[in-house]
Amino acid sequence: MKKPLLLIALFLLASCAKEEFATNKGNQSSSISPVVTTSTQLCSQSTLVSPKVDVLLLWDNSSSALFINSATKGSYNQLIQSVSEKFDYHILSAPLISTNSNTLYEASLVAKDTTSVTGTAASILRTKDQAAAALSFTKASGSYEPGVSRALSMIQANRSNGIFRSDAYTIIVVMSNGDDTSCEIETGYGTCAEADWKPRIKNQINSLLCLRGNSATATGCSNPLNSSMMRFINIAPLTKCDSGLGKINARYREVAKQLYEAPYSNGWPTSNDNLNPFTTNGIPYPDNYDICSIDFNHIFDGVNTAIKQTLIKHVYEFWPVAGNGVSIDPETLRVVRDDGKVLINHTGESNPSNGFAFIGPQTAHYTRSLPTHGEPFTGQMIQLFGSQDNDLIVYPRCLTVTYDAQKLQYGYIYLTNGEPYIPTIEVRINGQVVPQNATNGWDYMGLQYTSALDPSLKIVDLPAGATSGYFIRLNGSYKFNNTAGAATAVNVYYTSKSAQ
Repeated sequence: MKKPLLLIALFLLASCAKEEFATNKGNQSSSISPVVTTSTQLCSQSTLVSPKVDVLLLWDNSSSALFINSATKGSYNQLIQSVSEKFDYHILSAPLISTNSNTLYEASLVAKDTTSVTGTAASILRTKDQAAAALSFTKASGSYEPGVSRALSMIQANRSNGIFRSDAYTIIVVMSNGDDTSCEIETGYGTCAEADWKPRIKNQINSLLCLRGNSATATGCSNPLNSSMMRFINIAPLTKCDSGLGKINARYREVAKQLYEAPYSNGWPTSNDNLNPFTTNGIPYPDNYDICSIDFNHIFDGVNTAIKQTLIKHVYEFWPVAGNGVSIDPETLRVVRDDGKVLINHTGESNPSNGFAFIGPQTAHYTRSLPTHGEPFTGQMIQLFGSQDNDLIVYPRCLTVTYDAQKLQYGYIYLTNGEPYIPTIEVRINGQVVPQNATNGWDYMGLQYTSALDPSLKIVDLPAGATSGYFIRLNGSYKFNNTAGAATAVNVYYTSKSAQ
């Protein structure tokens, strides 16, 4: 009788222990975040450059001049105000007839950027209002007026001091009560017939075109301005005035017309902005204004229209992707231009002819190839290949860069409740049971230092700062990566020995 009672007692004790252990079995539940996908759009830039505009205003100071008065000075204010503030302008006012060997004698200069002129030019700088008040020129004796030559010598003598600049819009404005008399000066004639003055004016036009540059018709030229555009604006008696010499201007009128119509060999279009050309005998004379009925307010209307700000398109050979600390899987990089073109990923290839390649973290690396290298970028970048717009990025193009973070492979599980009772361990990944198997499943590693583990494998549930603990190892196909779009659920059921 004693033996059956003893067996029953042992059975009941075992049943109690099993029930007790089962009750203490815990669930260590984790959710591994999915791979993060990042998408950013950046657009190329440009630089808007204010065009250089150099204006020479030559005011009639002959003994017969009647037009520099309070009304004219008021109109002059309107004239210089009409030069657009979008321009980097220099406006030089000077007497038409020289009374001093110094070309800047009695001259005044208005400049948007006063630092752009040097030497003696700086001493004649004036505000716009001051310049209008300075139009009191010494009267020239006689009536000789070599106006075209005066314009040429004024510009040539004032290049090194910064008044007249290369690659600028060069505008010559001559305000005269009469006409150019260089023919009379050269020949000693009292008057010159058309057959005498026309070839001389043609030579002067050639000199102006040589000074302008970009001319296929000018000959014997040296040291041109390479002006973006050159104009000769004639404000003179084109009809019979009630006052003055009663002389109808013809020579300045011809210079203005020929310079306006002269083509540019560098592709700059022939001027076509004249709003209301003076016409006589059915022939239009652009850039000519009748001083007998002048409206200074609108002289520069056409010129302002013709002068354009320069938009410099930036060309990009390298493109920012992300900061240095951001995880990027290069294989997932997708680069799309704003017109829908998908750039080909050539990462790891040598000498690609188009598309892009991931070049990783960079320090103070430039982005552009034109017009300058641009602001340096520190972070992860791609390099672009090809030609401008195929696939180097040129303003105003944009790029959208999309990438996944680097996938992380998990191969260990940290047991948060301490040392486990091994027979109770059950591991599930996304609800599927992982078998206990040292080759393709899980096995228990016991107490380990984290430094002894494979650094290429991530650890599920590792507390921050932990250097040791009890670990389960995942083997074979049961190692897992975090994936895009869905979290990975990891559950470990076990009884901790501390709970026994």
